[in-house]
Amino acid sequence: MGIGDFKEKLIVIGFLIGLFLPLRLVFVEYVSDQWLGNFGLISGLGITLLILTKKGRLGKIGSILEKQMKKTIFGKTGKYVIGISILSLLYFGSSIFFMERGESVFSEDKAMFYDAIVSNNDLNQLNPNNLKNIHIVYDSDNRIYSTFDYAFSITYAIMNEFSSGWLEHLYFILLVEQVEILGIFLFCRIFSKPIVSTPA
Repeated sequence: MGIGDFKEKLIVIGFLIGLFLPLRLVFVEYVSDQWLGNFGLISGLGITLLILTKKGRLGKIGSILEKQMKKTIFGKTGKYVIGISILSLLYFGSSIFFMERGESVFSEDKAMFYDAIVSNNDLNQLNPNNLKNIHIVYDSDNRIYSTFDYAFSITYAIMNEFSSGWLEHLYFILLVEQVEILGIFLFCRIFSKPIVSTPA
């Protein structure tokens, strides 16, 4: 991959992020924050971009976009994109899962940690005798997983509360985007054939 090709990839990435992410944030904030209400937004915008690109309505950025899409979808880079998307899905999905468990299963301990760390900045009030949900770890048959679950759930729940819910909000948006992008990518890779075979 040459310098020119690398610059084109950066241009496309910047263009898509600058277009999709703000649109998703506005949509979730003012239209619908539900999964089904959000699903399809990126697909619709993506199809619109493809149509405008084919008709030459996007000018030079459209030419660069079409060229890089062919190289990415049908080239070696496509395998890396699929791998990164799957890892992103696992990360965002598990993060939201931990946030929800921190707010439900471990809510009492999460409130104590939040109060000690964020509000009062006094860790002396934290000890095993005061924690209400720590028994879930002690009573578990799989102590390693339970400890991991307890620690990450409380940590992510505190981070989310500290951000006034925006962390979960953002992760939800990115999760939905990854599902749509991966779906479109796999569909094009499986059911479409490149007009020109171009190595990535």
